[in-house]
Amino acid sequence: MVDTSKWVRRDKYRKFANNWKLIGVSSKIDFKEQRLTEDIMNKLLPLIRDSFGDEGLSVIKKAFFLVGVEKGQEILGLLGDTNDVLSCIMPLETVCMLVGIESNLVKEEGKVTLHVFGCPFETTLQDSIPKNILCECYSQGLVHAANPDLSLKQPCKSCMGDDHCEFVIES
Repeated sequence: MVDTSKWVRRDKYRKFANNWKLIGVSSKIDFKEQRLTEDIMNKLLPLIRDSFGDEGLSVIKKAFFLVGVEKGQEILGLLGDTNDVLSCIMPLETVCMLVGIESNLVKEEGKVTLHVFGCPFETTLQDSIPKNILCECYSQGLVHAANPDLSLKQPCKSCMGDDHCEFVIES
């Protein structure tokens, strides 16, 4: 069990929140456009999955992965682009920070583990596709953006009943 009582890491979130504009993240979101896109996707994804079965689901997974790669490249371009183990988890940690979810990063020799205490995809696509599929594919894409030779393991998943999510990358 991860000790969440240590509030020292909150300083990291406060610093990020105070400085996030400095790294070029927009503070304005066009909610109308975002809402329309989400409404379309909520209808489209189940139709693809139901009409084309496993092949449709494979296409959806690939799309989530490719969006993760694209967003990972964008984040790494802003934060500094390297391909070491720590840099591979940075896009995922940044996504958590941007949506206001606490996480705890543990560095060991050749291994990095990110414990996430909430789901960054909680309201994404409003149950039109299982959250574990979105999370796995998108998160793999984020890691792939930093280093295509490393892979992400998820031994704990809150969407599967665990009390937190755990993302592990080993070199």
